[in-house]
Amino acid sequence: MTTAAATVLAISGALAACGNPQSGDGGAEKKSAAQICPTADTKGTIKIGMSSPLAVFAPLLLGIQTKAFEQAGIDVEIEKIPSAESLPLVARGQLDAQMTSLSSSHFNTLNDGVNVRWIVPMDKQQEIPAGTPVPGYWSRKDIVGSAASPDLSKLKGANVSTPTGGTGVSGLILDNALRKVGLGVNDVKLSQPLVGPDALNALANGAVKAAWISAPLEVEAAKNPDLVPIAGYPPGVTGTSIMAGRTLLDRPEVAVKFIQVLSKVTKKYLDGDYRKNAETVDLLSAAEEVDKATIKKSALLAFDPSFSMTGTEKFAADLQAFALKRGELEYKKPLDSADLIDTRFTEAAASCGSVVN
Repeated sequence: MTTAAATVLAISGALAACGNPQSGDGGAEKKSAAQICPTADTKGTIKIGMSSPLAVFAPLLLGIQTKAFEQAGIDVEIEKIPSAESLPLVARGQLDAQMTSLSSSHFNTLNDGVNVRWIVPMDKQQEIPAGTPVPGYWSRKDIVGSAASPDLSKLKGANVSTPTGGTGVSGLILDNALRKVGLGVNDVKLSQPLVGPDALNALANGAVKAAWISAPLEVEAAKNPDLVPIAGYPPGVTGTSIMAGRTLLDRPEVAVKFIQVLSKVTKKYLDGDYRKNAETVDLLSAAEEVDKATIKKSALLAFDPSFSMTGTEKFAADLQAFALKRGELEYKKPLDSADLIDTRFTEAAASCGSVVN
């Protein structure tokens, strides 16, 4: 078993001991989307765990930066904490939700009977030309050739860095890319996980032959003529998600109003190429704690203001299948991925009359 997989199981064990926190409306899970519409008087506090203010979290960040949540009567409190640490807190009811990427730990919580559900997807990856500088795996020209047509077969046996040790969404992306040349994640040597500038530096100095470059560092990577992007998110759901625990699931009207605010700021600030909107650039620069030039040069992200859950079930099923194959899960028979997802909240946010001005 890999160290990363062992860590996943350890987290799950801690979650199993958490049980289900009791709060709010115990019958909320039985209500339909039509029964959880908020009103102008719907108010509440939502405590969310978030590792850092990433670009893919833009709707949430803008809702806070513009005080749109506050104006709607929703007090959003952010706890900056790694996803692996925030999930147990969500399970215990000490946090209401986490802004994260879907992972093996979420499937293990489902298997353990802990009520944590995927209620909102974030960005939707668009079709982009090969060689576009985006977050994802990058390599060097002297290894894989040109950005337009990189030869990933050259990575066989090579040291590759992933932020998770080959697990989760980043591991699945690497595996899918390698399979196009008859390889898989087991055909490369997974180095010690590297993140942020450490990953970029290791790739540039030759310590690894490929590495996951996270936003907004693709901007810096693109400045190096020796580096090339080789694999990123496929079109559609990316797995970036809001995972809600019982303390939010039992307050469905508050959750729906929260999503309506996300929709409002997405329509206002993230429509089209928002990098050309001076107001949006100013707000994102402050919220993401980066300079304006980085926002303008970063890869364009696409956010659907309806936050439709279409495609989430297949994404979850594919990730679960990969995790089972990698030994990341504490069970052997696949669970129904639909059980990890609750579509009522985004459905209600779209179908109920908006109470967010």
